[in-house]
Amino acid sequence: MLKNFCSCQKGHILLQAMIIMPILIVMLFLPLSFSVVQHKRSVLNDVLDKALQRAAVEGGVTAGVRLGILDDLQNRGFDPDQVEIEPAFYTEKLRGEIIDITIYAPGNAGALKGVGAIGGATPPDDWKLRAAGSIMSEKLP
Repeated sequence: MLKNFCSCQKGHILLQAMIIMPILIVMLFLPLSFSVVQHKRSVLNDVLDKALQRAAVEGGVTAGVRLGILDDLQNRGFDPDQVEIEPAFYTEKLRGEIIDITIYAPGNAGALKGVGAIGGATPPDDWKLRAAGSIMSEKLP
């Protein structure tokens, strides 16, 4: 029976194409989608590291630190209007105090819609990537 199925006679090629093409598409594009998401996470973490170093010197998330984050992300392909940075307001932190920064950026779940084809749960459309970190302030009073 398998020998007859693989011989591609009497229209079997259409049946084979209907079975194999979705599998091939998922196998080709799903790793690409995951690599795009991993790249975005790496970019967010890189921008966060630079922002933490600058915030330590300036004593918190100043307007300059915030603009630096948004400029770096825009230069790397993110839309600054969709990026959220916490804390939202500047609070001066003196030497030895902890500065926390969290950056949220859209994850664009559209790239991962193929997960549903292999039985996985598709991420929601409002899914966000998150990068968070802390550093000790170096600002002198």
